[in-house]
Amino acid sequence: MTYRKVTLYFYTGTGNSYRVAAWLAEQAQDIGAKVSLRTIGTVCPAEEIGQGDTSLLGVVMPTHGFTAPWPMLRFALRLPRREGTHAIVIATRAGGKIGSFFTPGVEGTAPGIIALVLALKGYRVRGMTGVDMPSNWLAVHPGLSAGTVAGIKARARENVARFGETILSGKRCFRGWVSLLFGLCVLPLSLAYLFLGRLFLARMFFASDRCTGCGLCAVHCPNQAIEMRGREGHRRPYWTFRCESCMRCIGYCPTEAIEANYLLGIGAYLLATLVPTFPTFPTFPTFPVLTWLAAQAPALAFLRGTPRWVLTSVYAIVILGFLYPILHLLLGVKWVNRLFTLLTPTHYYRRYHEPETPFGIE
Repeated sequence: MTYRKVTLYFYTGTGNSYRVAAWLAEQAQDIGAKVSLRTIGTVCPAEEIGQGDTSLLGVVMPTHGFTAPWPMLRFALRLPRREGTHAIVIATRAGGKIGSFFTPGVEGTAPGIIALVLALKGYRVRGMTGVDMPSNWLAVHPGLSAGTVAGIKARARENVARFGETILSGKRCFRGWVSLLFGLCVLPLSLAYLFLGRLFLARMFFASDRCTGCGLCAVHCPNQAIEMRGREGHRRPYWTFRCESCMRCIGYCPTEAIEANYLLGIGAYLLATLVPTFPTFPTFPTFPVLTWLAAQAPALAFLRGTPRWVLTSVYAIVILGFLYPILHLLLGVKWVNRLFTLLTPTHYYRRYHEPETPFGIE
């Protein structure tokens, strides 16, 4: 089998998924295929994806919360139907290195759920895999050293080359069954991240006094989640709930001005735990407001059984919605900004983005 047309779509933050897609594109070009490499933000799939078994669709994305990120889920659901067109799914995951030992990441259900969507749309899924790329969760840990990054990337390129060779020769290649089983076991955690965790993390970012107001983070945000707010000459980035914590802004900021605000997150969650409760049922404490709602509308009685941690998380997000605009204004005061910056661990972190990938990945 020879593929005449290969269409590759990627969603990326710091460039890891883009680099994997680019490697695969090079392989496809080497066999003479017509290759399209597109970010999911600038595409017209109905025109770009080929028909039949001589066409191959590739989807490359990072792993978020052991599953596929919302932008890629939405993109996959909107893809046109294609009966018989071949497809593959690749999820990049957080690779690391301890001494001489390379630590693997876990992609969980990320490739599986996208593969399922594609299969339901008529595509013939020929393969899926996870690829270890340098861990980039800069809100939690420093960027890896240059030597570690180079070592992880070299191994990743070899893995992608073997996977690509198998697929482009017409064979099937399904990897990551153990990771998929793990992902199914922690699926509630993944769902909690998609519906609650990502919204909570969206309000963790702020700009330190290193910020020059250049606006590059807003221009190049793949989710259009950053707005430049403030008076002329003092405009600073403001993160909305559209943020997916992809780490592009914090990884690429030319002045390393973007930080993750632990103090606000901890404070909001502590306030959320103070919301008064009383037990309507022995094992399910609930907010008084939910009891009131259930009394007014019996159809909402099920809300009284909502687990406490879910209610606390929802309330923490509401608190962040109120506190974040206030903090954004306060951070315009130099000494307040400086205090928050010095108390933020990310201020002392090494930053990371894929070395060969420019800021504007379009």
